[in-house]
Amino acid sequence: MLVAADNKRSDEREERLTQATASIPSAILWFLLATLTITVIGLGICLPRRNNRGQVVTLVVITALLTTTLCIIRDVDRPFGGIIQVEPTAISEAEPQATRDFTANHPAAELPCDDRGNRRTV
Repeated sequence: MLVAADNKRSDEREERLTQATASIPSAILWFLLATLTITVIGLGICLPRRNNRGQVVTLVVITALLTTTLCIIRDVDRPFGGIIQVEPTAISEAEPQATRDFTANHPAAELPCDDRGNRRTV
């Protein structure tokens, strides 16, 4: 039963690590940004030279919306960095509690992980 619980905890930790890492590669975001830039420049070149206020406003609004969308996608994909930051408060509060419980139950033992969360070799 203890081994099963340890395996479950390890699997859940791996899942949290997977969720915390970015799933959209930076190359794809840069490609989308380059595509947006080329599209806006191309549409800007195609605008009429006179009486184009409506088209310019539309192009600026669409550019702002698409740029904001790319920024939101990047921030949602990287929750612990970027403009919208999610602080890891839950894990920061759980760490001292787990350390305290471990040292209370095993006073002579050393913590199984270092301060960065990496397992120590046995």
